[in-house]
Amino acid sequence: MTKAVIWWVVVVLLMASASSASAAMTHEVGGSVGWTMPEDSETYTNWAAGQTFRVGDSLRFSFPTESHSVMEVSKSDYDSCTTTAPIGGAILYTSPATLNLSTAGMHYYICVFPTHCFFDMKLSINVLSSSTSSIVQSPSPSPAEAGGPTHAPTPSTAGGRPGLEWWWW
Repeated sequence: MTKAVIWWVVVVLLMASASSASAAMTHEVGGSVGWTMPEDSETYTNWAAGQTFRVGDSLRFSFPTESHSVMEVSKSDYDSCTTTAPIGGAILYTSPATLNLSTAGMHYYICVFPTHCFFDMKLSINVLSSSTSSIVQSPSPSPAEAGGPTHAPTPSTAGGRPGLEWWWW
C-alpha cells in the first residue's frame, strides 16, 4: 500500500509540474535591455537562446514610442531588412507592443526605422507547438510494478462505509 500511495503522489506532482510548465508566458523581448539598438550583433540571438517559446505565449516589445517599431516579416525580408511586406499587415509603433504567438515554427521580427535592422535590431525565434513538452515522460508501471493489485478490488461494506477501503487505488 505504501508504494502505491507514493506512486500516486509522484504522478500528481508530475502532472502539476507539467501543467504549470505549459501555462502561457509573456516574454519581454531583450529582457532588461528591451527592444532597442543592440550593443552587438548577438544581443537578441543570445536573449532568444535562453527562452522557450510556445504557441499561446506572447512577445512584449518595450521601446520608446515612435523611436522604434516592430514588424513580423518573412525569413528573406529578415535577412535583407526589407520592410515592405509585414506578416499580418501591421507595423507597431506604440510601446509596449504585444504580439501573440499563434503558430509553431520560425518567426522573424525587425524594426522598420531606417538602418535599425541593418544594425541588428531584429529577432528570430523558433516557436514550439503548445503540446511539445520538455518533460520526459516515463511509461506508467503496471499495477503489479507499482505494488498494487492486478485488478480493481471489489467494493465491500467493511468498516460500515462502502468502498472507502480502496480509495487509494
